[in-house]
Amino acid sequence: MHSRSVEDLPSSRPLFLPLTRLDWAMAAGFLLIAIFRLLYALTLDLLPDEAHYWLWAQHPALSYATKGPVVAWMIGLGTLLFGDSVLGVRIPSVLLSVGTGWLFYRLGQRLFSSRCGVVAAALAALLPIFAVGSVLMTIDSPSVFFWLLAAAWFWEGLENPSPWPWVASGLAVAAGFAAKFVNWFEPLSFALFLLHSRKMRSWLFSTRFLLLLGSASIGLLPFLAWNRAHGGITIAHLLHRGGLHEPFTLQPAEFAKFWIEQALSLSPLAFLALLWAAVAGLRDRSSARPSLFLASLFFPVFLFYAILSLHQAAKANWTVTGVSAALIAAAAYWDDRARRSSWARIFVGAGLILALVETAFLHGLGSGLLGPKDPLLRARGWAQIAEEAERQASLTHPDFWIGNDYAVASEIAFYTHRKEVFVPSFRKQGTQFALWPGYHASPRRRALYISSETEGTVPAELLREFPDARYLGGTWRQWKGRRIEYFRFWLLGGSSENRTDAGHNSSVSPGGGTITSRPGLSSRSRS
Repeated sequence: MHSRSVEDLPSSRPLFLPLTRLDWAMAAGFLLIAIFRLLYALTLDLLPDEAHYWLWAQHPALSYATKGPVVAWMIGLGTLLFGDSVLGVRIPSVLLSVGTGWLFYRLGQRLFSSRCGVVAAALAALLPIFAVGSVLMTIDSPSVFFWLLAAAWFWEGLENPSPWPWVASGLAVAAGFAAKFVNWFEPLSFALFLLHSRKMRSWLFSTRFLLLLGSASIGLLPFLAWNRAHGGITIAHLLHRGGLHEPFTLQPAEFAKFWIEQALSLSPLAFLALLWAAVAGLRDRSSARPSLFLASLFFPVFLFYAILSLHQAAKANWTVTGVSAALIAAAAYWDDRARRSSWARIFVGAGLILALVETAFLHGLGSGLLGPKDPLLRARGWAQIAEEAERQASLTHPDFWIGNDYAVASEIAFYTHRKEVFVPSFRKQGTQFALWPGYHASPRRRALYISSETEGTVPAELLREFPDARYLGGTWRQWKGRRIEYFRFWLLGGSSENRTDAGHNSSVSPGGGTITSRPGLSSRSRS
């Protein structure tokens, strides 16, 4: 694989400013793709997590119970400009995808060649996890952008005598950490890369690397201050999500699940190609060692979650920051191999076709073949449920609304633009709802309860707050006639006068028959 030493590199091109015809062509391509993504984004309802982040944006803070503040801040800016709409929520992600695509291109260009930069950007547009992440407003969009930005500034610091790229790299780490906590792995990756080279090892103990660490630490300050004021709720959440709140036991099924989900999120052959290239990068003995640099960005994150998955499988997107670096390594490695080997060309071609098919399915082409397993169904039919909730409210005039979990409450709040939408008191613990004012149950106040729970009853804990529960009816969340999820509506009251135990907390199931509440019946929650 052709690579250059740091000393042999030409003077650095501006990170974001296009200079050559190829640069301008790539910039135009990114903008055209962004327009397509924006138009497509407007065809989907918000995912529950997106609606929940929108709800966060209505309550600006230095941090939140389960995530950093950047996703909420960006949504807040988007909705300030475009209103509380799908466009307002998702436009930050689409704009970030332009910057992320450019960083894939520029990093590939600086580390290897312009050809590698083009291939890396094309792969990022093609692979499922990056393509979908460029449309949906989740924490991954800013996390990957700032991860690559920090890497680009770090490499700039190695080429440039000025200390400012090191400061800029640290600030990008800080911003990335405020989006997704895994971004603080990046200084560790930088350190491992510097340790691997005798020529560069001295940088690790230099003032410039301390500047990087110092500026990166700025991102820790709001997180630590906010958690100190809120009892360390985020720490408890992270331990729970990683399965570290219980004894660590080996679970082979969970470990297998991790590998399967990683392969599917990238496309199986692409995942194999990325792993292969990352391992090959560990053997990089060139002067500048660009492949080793990318491997150093990949393995700490990936191995950390692989180890956690021995007990409880990490989600597919948790490794996406490290994977973004491996993608550039794969672009360089397999482009070189494909030019010299027919079997490599066949492997790359098959991988690209498989990834293209998977991404096409994720964008709705042929999704009817997937049936209930179509992942896009998670972003369908929410506006319809909100309309039915509004209709029920117009008939019953409740004082406030309650969703059975954070997902339902957030979607209803977004699509109705109502402020008084809550989750049941017994389900607030460990969530952002626990930090916001809740409802007050009293004999004269009534609530509209909206539930997607399959049991079809009002939870016993909620009945202790609202003894009177009158079933109003139900409807399907659906899309183009495809039934996705059944929702039921109750009017809850705080008075037990004239209560008849038989029938008030019962409902007709979507398949017919009557479902009646039973004491102590468990309920489902997405949180």
